[in-house]
Amino acid sequence: MNEEFDDFLVSALAPPGRDPDRHFVRQVQARVLLEEYLEARQRSVLAGLARQLAVLVVVAVPMWWLSRAAPIAFWLAESPALALASLLTGFLFLVAMLTVRPGISVGFFQEN
Repeated sequence: MNEEFDDFLVSALAPPGRDPDRHFVRQVQARVLLEEYLEARQRSVLAGLARQLAVLVVVAVPMWWLSRAAPIAFWLAESPALALASLLTGFLFLVAMLTVRPGISVGFFQEN
């Protein structure tokens, strides 16, 4: 009797038979692909950030070490404006080196 009642409940509570919902399946597949793309993009962005931080450290540490030398420290103390200008020029050069991609023309040097 218990088995008969279970079978009755299963048949009574089962959803009606219908064709698979292809639109829903496509939506789920699109979301899965989007999540995979976003995860890969996030890894790429984090790897780029790590690379840029490493380059910044590689450039900043020697500059700091050189600034401790007596002649350069004297020059920095005597002319802070010129030191700031040279530091900003170096920073702009570093930004240009990190942002320019090979094969892409920038500024006035664009090819037609």
